[in-house]
Order: sequence, then structure tokens, then C-alpha cells
Amino acid sequence: MVWRGLTRACAVCGKRGLTRRWVVLTRDCPRCGFTFERSPGHFVGAVGMNTIVTFGLMLVTIVVGILLTLPDVRFWPVTLAALGVAVFVPVLFHASAKTLWVAIDLVMNPLETGEAPLLERHLVAEEGSSQQG
Repeated sequence: MVWRGLTRACAVCGKRGLTRRWVVLTRDCPRCGFTFERSPGHFVGAVGMNTIVTFGLMLVTIVVGILLTLPDVRFWPVTLAALGVAVFVPVLFHASAKTLWVAIDLVMNPLETGEAPLLERHLVAEEGSSQQG
């Protein structure tokens, strides 16, 4: 489930292609009907994860930049590289952070009845056809 979230797939059914223009996550999954924002403020965890990833990559960029330019550390190239990470990573990781957070949340708070209506309808129809045959 977490792997699905990390790869920007629906944590419930595995459907891919949930984003428009790489950064905009759809409101709910077109295959199973699961609404990604389970409650108001649900994506605060995703914002936190995005912040942690961004700051971690900024730290790595600064440390690597310093190590590569020792003994005469070049301030501006290191600063501009870190600034580039600070500007682009949050935008590019936004949708992934959301789908990952949904998967983590589903591990902690399992799916409840009615949260994936299209999947439930499909399972009920499948169960009915197997009982008839």
C-alpha cells in the first residue's frame, strides 16, 4: 500500500494516472471512487512530509556542494543549488507526498465501508455473479 502511495498510485486499488500536469492530484480515484482527502485538513501530514523531504535534500545539496568545493568553498554556486532545490522539490513532490500520505493514513486508519463506493459495487456484483454460477 505504501509503495502504491510512493509511486503516485491509488493506495486502495492501485490505479495510476491520478495527477494532472504532474502536480495536481484528482479529488478521488476514478476506478474505486476513494476520496483522497478523508477529512478537512487531512493533507497536513503531506505538507509535513514535503517539507521534511525538501529540507533533507537542501541539506544534502549544501553538504555535497561544500565537499566538492573544498578547500575554497564557493558560496554562490552552493547557495543557488540549494535555492533551486527549495523552489522545485516542493512543487514536483507535491502529488507524491499526498498519495504517500494517503497510503500511510490508510495503514493507520483502515478503509471504512462506503469510502471506496465504486470498488464496493464491483465486489458486490462479482460476489453475486459467483454465487449464481
